[in-house]
Amino acid sequence: MTRLIDVEFFKLRKRMMTWILALVLVGLVVLLYVILWNVSGETTSRLSLNRRFTPADLRRVLFVQFSVPFSLQLVGNFGLVLAVIFAAGAAGGEYAWGTVRLMATTASGRMRLVAAKLVVVSVLVALGALLAVAVGLFCSWLITTTSGGSDYSFVNGPFLRDQLEAYGRTLFVLAPYVSMAFCLALVGRSTLAGVGGGLGVSLIGPLVASLMDQAGEPWKSLPQYFIHTNAQIILAQNAVPQPLPRFGPSLRELVREGARPPTEAAVILLVYVVIFLVIAFVVFRRRDITAA
Repeated sequence: MTRLIDVEFFKLRKRMMTWILALVLVGLVVLLYVILWNVSGETTSRLSLNRRFTPADLRRVLFVQFSVPFSLQLVGNFGLVLAVIFAAGAAGGEYAWGTVRLMATTASGRMRLVAAKLVVVSVLVALGALLAVAVGLFCSWLITTTSGGSDYSFVNGPFLRDQLEAYGRTLFVLAPYVSMAFCLALVGRSTLAGVGGGLGVSLIGPLVASLMDQAGEPWKSLPQYFIHTNAQIILAQNAVPQPLPRFGPSLRELVREGARPPTEAAVILLVYVVIFLVIAFVVFRRRDITAA
């Protein structure tokens, strides 16, 4: 397993796609901070129209204290697309390169080969989320120091624990989509199958859920078991202070709509992960890859 993990890490580290996705993620975080910083310089009357905050309020929440949950929110929503593309490319790349037969026959077991790929993908996705947090911290540090808000007395044990919990929730939300893209790429024998299936579910799922909400039972209850519905419940636990934009429903909105408890949502997401991974392992183990 150690040698297989080293090989998979070497291949993904040398792929241009890995670095392009990382640059896109970094650019996205920087772009959002630049936009919000520029908005915070607008006049109070323009920004506060029908809103209960001022440009000074917005600039204040761009400080270091709130950078981690805001950066993780970007990862959990927009970084999801990049994670799906990365996982699908890692799983389906062997078919595109024509090396799947060589890898499967020289590796010490197909199950170990798939497991090594999955381990490397999971580690790199986690590092990608950590990279987004680091960039967000750097942008917030610049804003904090240039705005005279260099007060780090908030850094204590409970604060660090909350940030680690938010990081764990974000990775947990990404897991079903990453495992789905990984599974579909292996089953469909192509990167395109994983990317198309993963992005299709993440983008079309909310639309289908909104249509089902307008119908009667049992259709109205089915969206409660969709991936995005339960992912929103988990992400809503990450506190994002106002007036920072939230790219999804808040915890208060979910409670008002009668959303399920976070523990139940976590169990549903975990079931999705297990199902997708079992399918991926079983299909690849039984597939005849020696045939033309």
